[in-house]
Amino acid sequence: MSNATNTMTAALASAQEKKAASKAKAGQKAPAARRFEEAARRAPVITIEAAEALIPVPDQITKIVSHFGLEDFDADALAETTRQAFTVIARSLSPVLVVTTWNGEQNDKGLEMHLQRMAGAAVASAFGAAQFYDAKRAQARELSSQFNEYREEDRMGVDGLENRAANARRFAAEQGIKAAALVASARGALAAYEDMIGTPWKPYTASNARTIDQRAAAAEMDALGF
Repeated sequence: MSNATNTMTAALASAQEKKAASKAKAGQKAPAARRFEEAARRAPVITIEAAEALIPVPDQITKIVSHFGLEDFDADALAETTRQAFTVIARSLSPVLVVTTWNGEQNDKGLEMHLQRMAGAAVASAFGAAQFYDAKRAQARELSSQFNEYREEDRMGVDGLENRAANARRFAAEQGIKAAALVASARGALAAYEDMIGTPWKPYTASNARTIDQRAAAAEMDALGF
């Protein structure tokens, strides 16, 4: 085999190796991107119902307030106060966010988008507080269970477990009241949204769907290696 042939063969092999390495590198990024997209799709849709499922029910709230000596609240009054405040803000923004189109019709999409975000923030806050309460309640239950388990061996508890369990229960109780109050407030925000927009609030979900042209372009780019 001539030197020229050997050189061409080596160059071809080198090019193929570089191409394979480049493709492998690209392949390493693809799974990460896919995992991100899959995680986004699996992310829970935050709703007021999901928050309500985690907070104490009214009878529990009454017992928590009574036993732990915490400040009570009127859920209906709190929801109404939030609804009124939300409505005042919306009406103040309406002249700016609602525009008149060229054919004389009003376009309130800007107002709707803003109120969607405001209501969403209220629901997200309530949901986050409800999740936090649920986690602390589980922690308090676990500590209390451990205290009861060791109590016969050591009436004072193990390493101050009695005090830690009691503190955990109180902390969980406080978080339960906070979460319930935020859920009531979020309910008021949702009521105001429906009053202003005319339809019930729904959580925003980004669409991951791609058009046929986009899928075709992606396939072509994949075939070309970029």
